[in-house]
Amino acid sequence: MNFSEDLYLNFHAHQQKPGEKEIVIQSIFLQENLVTPKSDKIFFTSGLHPWHANLLNKHEIDLRLNSLIKSNSIVAIGETGIDKLKGPDVNTQTKVFIQHVEIAEKYNMPIIVHSVKAHNELLKLKKELKSKVPWVIHHFNGSKQMAFDLIDHGFYLSLSYHIKNNSSRLSDYLRELPINKIFLETDDFDIKIKDLYKTAAQKFEISIEELINQLMNNLKSLLNE
Repeated sequence: MNFSEDLYLNFHAHQQKPGEKEIVIQSIFLQENLVTPKSDKIFFTSGLHPWHANLLNKHEIDLRLNSLIKSNSIVAIGETGIDKLKGPDVNTQTKVFIQHVEIAEKYNMPIIVHSVKAHNELLKLKKELKSKVPWVIHHFNGSKQMAFDLIDHGFYLSLSYHIKNNSSRLSDYLRELPINKIFLETDDFDIKIKDLYKTAAQKFEISIEELINQLMNNLKSLLNE
């Protein structure tokens, strides 16, 4: 895939259109079939969100994901994962998540992970499943220790508005994170990706241009480009 290196990358969003000098990776709910042909500014991921883990059966998940992958409609699988505060029971969510991992392994595709109060469980699953594909925790806002535990086990972290909140723990330790293991995203919040880049560049004490280039290189590494 051809990703221009001089554009702001919004790694994870929901129906947010790219602004000037931006590209966006839109996360589409698997049950909704909203994926449209990619452009040079919009790319897609798709998976069964943990909140919706009981909406499709195993066969339907397999059929829909395989169709999207074989048609080159998506660049990654997800978001999928575990949310202990919302959705069906954790056992149901976990079974669906494992199915996504198995498909991702089959096609050597990264996984976009939704994790709420479940970082430890997902880290354990990564080890137990011996997954070789990259996992990205989107909208990460955990502790410094958890951030480094995840990164040490091959995870990427995609960060959102918390980095702009000076009282956030993530804001405090952001500059200590390995810059080659992070992304920035708006998720479904009314924020501007350029503002996140400005904050992150200041934290890392680099130029916005350097940050743009770095995160695009991170994407290429993630997708094995």
